[in-house]
Order: sequence, then structure tokens, then C-alpha cells
Amino acid sequence: MIRNGRNKKRAAIYTNGAAEEIGAERIVQLICRRWGEENAIKELLHKHLINYTPGYVLEELEEQPLVDNPEVRELKKQRAGLVSELNRLKIELANHLLQPPANQRRSPARSQKEVRDNIAVVESKILLTDQQLEKLPTEIRFDLAHAGEKLLKLNHEKKRFLDCIKVFACNLKAEMCRLLLKHYDWQKEVMPALAMIIERAGHVKLEGGRLEVTLRRFTNREIDYAARHLCQDLNGMGPVTLDTFRLPIRYQVE
Repeated sequence: MIRNGRNKKRAAIYTNGAAEEIGAERIVQLICRRWGEENAIKELLHKHLINYTPGYVLEELEEQPLVDNPEVRELKKQRAGLVSELNRLKIELANHLLQPPANQRRSPARSQKEVRDNIAVVESKILLTDQQLEKLPTEIRFDLAHAGEKLLKLNHEKKRFLDCIKVFACNLKAEMCRLLLKHYDWQKEVMPALAMIIERAGHVKLEGGRLEVTLRRFTNREIDYAARHLCQDLNGMGPVTLDTFRLPIRYQVE
């Protein structure tokens, strides 16, 4: 059992480690680290859109592959049913012909003429089905077989390119957190603090050939102090714009 130091609530933690192998303090550290890893995964998925499922970038195939014609499959199914019906009618006709004279006095469900007429109808349907099958191709394009829906392919090259950008942005944010920790003491809250700074509204002005980026001041004194010193660290790196002009950038807080 562990107890929260603030509200004195107790919680049970189960482990297969013996008391001699691992103590309560170490168990608490591992549990907290586990939640930290899960939060990091959520951060990657929701904020950086990093998804490790291979090939999640889908594109339509330019040339759709050939698949079995669904009309042919349906006609063959109908033909098989007609053949079964024809065989059943022939058996019924055979029973009429082979029935002993003593049993012919009893009126059958259908007369021989009705059975023969039904056989002729079924045979004509089979013949018509065969003619339709001859006219249809056995294979057609995938999109024609699925009402215009096209088969997709996985663009692994685009995925790798996009993931490189996402991973670079994630690593850049992690480096910004390390810089911010020099001026901000709350390590567990460094990511929300960084989000407050980089998402802060401000002004951008070109003055004297230099791009001035001015953030609005913060009401929180600790955040304001950290933001001002973070701007000083960034300015010390000599940042410039990424266009052809490569204008120097200066960051500051009001």
C-alpha cells in the first residue's frame, strides 16, 4: 500500500517482486515513470502526429489491378441453381415414366406435360445464361468491380519524409525544454510552460534589416522570467529567416 502525502489517500500496488528485491520507494518511482512514458506517447500521437504504423499514407493506384468479374460470379451462381432445378425436374419426370401401372391411377402433384414444360423453361434459361457469360469478360478492373472505389497503395517514401519532419519538430521541442530548464525550476511542468511561451501572441516587425519578434508579457512572474532568458539564449544562437534574404531575428518580451 502507498499513501498520497497530500490527501492521505491509500492505493494498492501489486508486483511480483519480493520485498528483499524491490522496496516501496522504488515501486513508486517505476509507477511514476510508467505514467511519464504513456504521457510521452500521447504527446507524440496527438501533438506531433507521429504514428508508427507502417505506411499509413495511402494513395490511389494509377493502374487498377484486374479482379474476378462480379457479374460473371453472380451468373454462374444463378446457372448452378438452374442446373440443380433441372436435375430435380428430370428426376420427377423419371418417376412419372417409371411409375408402376398400379400407382398411375393416383394423380401426381404435376402431370408429365407440366414437368416437361418446366424442363424446357429451365433449359432455355440455362442457354440464355450461357450466352450472357460468353459476352462478359472473366476479369475487370478493381474500380469497375467495386462501384468506382479504387484500390489504394501505401506510400512509404512520403511517410518517411513526413516522419522525419515530425521527429525533427519533436526533438526541437525537447531541446527547447532543456534550454528552458536553465531558467525554470519546475521540471514536471516544463512542457506546459514551454507551450505557454511559444504559443504566446505578440508582434513581428522588420526594423533596420532585422526581424523583431516581441511576445506579450506574462502575468506569471516565473514564466515571464523564463521566457525573457529563453529569448536571450535564442538570440545568442544568431537565428535568421529561412528565406533567400536570411534576415537576422531577435526575440524579446515586452
